[in-house]
Amino acid sequence: MNTFLAIFRAQGRIFLRNPLDIFVTVVLPLALVLLFGFIWGGTERPLRVGAVLAGEGEVFLFALSEFPEMAPKIYPDKRTLAEAVAKREVDFGLVWNGTELLVLLERSRIQDNSTFEGKARALARALEFRLAGLAAPLAVAKVHVGKLSASNWFHYIVPGLMAMSILQAGVFAVAGRIAGMRERGILRRMLVTPIPGWAILSGVGLLRMLVGFFSAVATFFLARFVFNVAFSVDGLLLLFYALAAGVGAMGLGAAVSLLAKRPGSANILGMILVQMMLFLSGIYIPFEFLPAGLRFLGQILPAYYLAQGFRAALGVIEGNLVTLLAALGFGLFGLMAFLGFGRLVVRPE
Repeated sequence: MNTFLAIFRAQGRIFLRNPLDIFVTVVLPLALVLLFGFIWGGTERPLRVGAVLAGEGEVFLFALSEFPEMAPKIYPDKRTLAEAVAKREVDFGLVWNGTELLVLLERSRIQDNSTFEGKARALARALEFRLAGLAAPLAVAKVHVGKLSASNWFHYIVPGLMAMSILQAGVFAVAGRIAGMRERGILRRMLVTPIPGWAILSGVGLLRMLVGFFSAVATFFLARFVFNVAFSVDGLLLLFYALAAGVGAMGLGAAVSLLAKRPGSANILGMILVQMMLFLSGIYIPFEFLPAGLRFLGQILPAYYLAQGFRAALGVIEGNLVTLLAALGFGLFGLMAFLGFGRLVVRPE
């Protein structure tokens, strides 16, 4: 135990002297939370809708009152409204002449325009019913399937970033460090001493795993108190997914160290693995946006299930048995890989 603590303290000093390690494991995840928070964080604001009313203005405003998510602003003419849309003073514009509804969109807002067009079509149907003296046959209600009463995309990003903070720390905790110790001859000198292999692996990996857990906790509190994003936290479930992510990632790191003997190669292989999980697991990009083939590949990767598990533990979505079993399987794989591959990694050359 004294040997493990000595290695752990030494790794702590090495970590604090390496600005790149600190940046990748601590600063970068928090910077991403701030970036995404300023884009999507906080409560959803109403859509700013500019309108020009050339006829039957009362009918238009009455129909618009059925859409509380739209905040209208009246403009005197179409040209003034078009300039307001181009300058993004409003999200989109509507010109109503009593019989036709013209929609003005800003061309560069590629991702938003489909939403704006859908809102305009819904308003056009409401106008048709009002002009015919009828009420809409169906009422649309926004219901969230998780435990939260309201959520936006930032609610989905934060749990995914927490999972990736732990995964990334776990992979690089073992992969880069062990390969670097092997190349500099440090590992060879340690192996000729009575130090057990588990003490070397645990002392090297545990420090950065604790840094990963710290980064995940800091991500949660940053989103909670800076952007006022509320979650419904299940502490035991969150701890389970965090441990599964940490142990599984350290097993992946041990496997990478076995495959890549040089630290540069280990870091590159680990980075490829981490980036693949980031972009194919629905953490940065909505999973539904991916083609069917990439969605199939993403569902093979453990990061997808861990991100879903973190979302379930934070009340963003409802959990399911498949996600739970996948996380458990990844954790068990990590434990066996860490012990098995790790023994091969620290064997004498």
